[in-house]
Amino acid sequence: DAIPDALAAHMGIPLHSTIQAPNDLMSTGGNWMSDGFGTAFSSELIFEENSGGPAINWGQQWGTYPDQDEAGIDNVVQSFHGVDTYVKMDVLPYDGIHHIDMHMKLLDESTLLVSEYPTGVADGPQIEANLQYVLSNFTTRWGTPFNVIRIPSPPQLGGGYPNQGGDYLTYSNATFVNNTILLPTYYTQY
Repeated sequence: DAIPDALAAHMGIPLHSTIQAPNDLMSTGGNWMSDGFGTAFSSELIFEENSGGPAINWGQQWGTYPDQDEAGIDNVVQSFHGVDTYVKMDVLPYDGIHHIDMHMKLLDESTLLVSEYPTGVADGPQIEANLQYVLSNFTTRWGTPFNVIRIPSPPQLGGGYPNQGGDYLTYSNATFVNNTILLPTYYTQY
């Protein structure tokens, strides 16, 4: 967490941070997507991370959460990121970290890559509900519906899906590098 301060001081450039009231905000990176045109997406984990009180991680308290309501969160996100439309979706029941990139990724300003499970399995119903919420209430920067590309979430080999004791495997938790997307790999068949 100290790198931004050291880098800004070394380079002699201003540092803009969200660590002091009224602009204090906690937002984990995997729970943030932005189209670059004023629309961003998160799960409702953003509310937990800004609910005040002790921040507990793996049974250890490591600080205190900022205390922001939804209007305060939206104000900070608008001020620091220029986001006018901040879409917040229900967390998934089997994704323990509740990051949006575990089930959805913006491929470009109008295309969503969305994880898919077999009907009724694991987080499939909540992912579908979240997707329908987005498609029914929001559009791209140009007022058109989002394009949706579905990508299967594989089961753990020999262990099934997360609701069956299997690990949480997803391809939407990926990274863009130039014109390439780096995806996790699981099994040859996937």
